[in-house]
Amino acid sequence: MGGRPPLAARLLIGVSNSTIGDECEARYVVQTAKILVALAILVALPALALDDEDVSIEKVGRAYRIHMAFDVPATVDQIKSVLTDFTHPSRLSPAVTERQVLGHQDGVVRVRTEFRDCVVLFCKTMTLLHDVTVSANEVRADVVAEGSDFRSGFLRWSVNSIGNGNSHVVFGAVMEPDFFVPPLIGGFLVRNALRKQVLTTAENLVKEAPREPRAGDGGQ
Repeated sequence: MGGRPPLAARLLIGVSNSTIGDECEARYVVQTAKILVALAILVALPALALDDEDVSIEKVGRAYRIHMAFDVPATVDQIKSVLTDFTHPSRLSPAVTERQVLGHQDGVVRVRTEFRDCVVLFCKTMTLLHDVTVSANEVRADVVAEGSDFRSGFLRWSVNSIGNGNSHVVFGAVMEPDFFVPPLIGGFLVRNALRKQVLTTAENLVKEAPREPRAGDGGQ
């Protein structure tokens, strides 16, 4: 009467307990996965608005033409403050290793920037000498060929308020390198590397600009 249940019953009980245990474990895994996904979404929110489709890069002759547009949760002045922060070289791009202001004249700031990047096994440290001008809604840097690893080009950030402390940024650039780029690297691979750098810079601008102090409650 009080003996052990038959083998079939014992196996059924074992299977039942195992099934219940497996179901509980599966529910736990699903719930944990949902939490992790939610956390990942929250952490990645600033970057979700930017992806490869937001960047246009084309090779025209020896030059590369870049275009990108995106919104930033900051005022025009906050964004311009980050773009003209020459004292923290890698704030917007980890590829920048050094930045030095060489002089000011008639509203133009001459800046020397060094950066290093690699495309597959092709790595190079490059120097960019550029004249920076700032207007109400634009920060522009024009390449100075002498002393640069670039023959010609410019970088332009157009920034306009879209209300509620937010701004719309349009980045455009044309850069013609003054050094040899191997043909196998100069096309698809360089465009991919440039796309990555532009996205990284934009994501860092989205992150850094709101941290800048505002000129006032009625900032642009």
